Amino acid sequence: MNKRFTRGVVALVAAVSLLATACGSDEAAVGSGDCDSVDSVSLQLQWVTQAQFAGYFAAVDRGIYNDYCLDVTVLEGGVDIVPQQQLASGAVDFAISWVPKALVNVEQGEPLKIVAQVFQRSGTLQVSWADSGIGSDPANLAGKKVGTWGWGNEFELIAGLRKAGVTDPDNIDELIGQSFDMMALLSGEIDAAQAMTYNEYAQVLEAMNPATGELYKAS
Repeated sequence: MNKRFTRGVVALVAAVSLLATACGSDEAAVGSGDCDSVDSVSLQLQWVTQAQFAGYFAAVDRGIYNDYCLDVTVLEGGVDIVPQQQLASGAVDFAISWVPKALVNVEQGEPLKIVAQVFQRSGTLQVSWADSGIGSDPANLAGKKVGTWGWGNEFELIAGLRKAGVTDPDNIDELIGQSFDMMALLSGEIDAAQAMTYNEYAQVLEAMNPATGELYKAS
């Protein structure tokens, strides 16, 4: 990998930081933009276009990748797209994936390299009702119906349960596959639902509480 392309990798995986630097000063320079040639690369998102990936799209719009001699194609994800598998197969040059998922592929012998940890803290939540008795202690999920999306998203949940002393997932009343919305929680089918801070959790807060006629509020 040549020096110019190596710098381009840094630009790709740290787009949000670079964008903040560029916005901080009209004179801020994040790359020379002096290119003998341009490398065309593809970036596979792990889900549909949403705020989570805003930095990557902003970097395209503001020409930050061009400053690093990169022509970046951002590919939308979906239910049937596994980013790390896309990367391992050679279908894309870069992919965004949660670390637990990527580590499973690495353990299976796939030659993947984690080049940056963009999220410094997990954006995954288990959301429950205030009167469920679960509170903020993961140990209280024992004996409850707990939702998860699967597709590797359960690894983080199971690790958290074990850290909380729920060493066997079988101690959960049911570990239930949920859809990528919060309807199972809102309808009472499950006691706790998997959610992202910037997506499904907001869906709950934007839903109407039929008992009060007002939006649900966090407690």
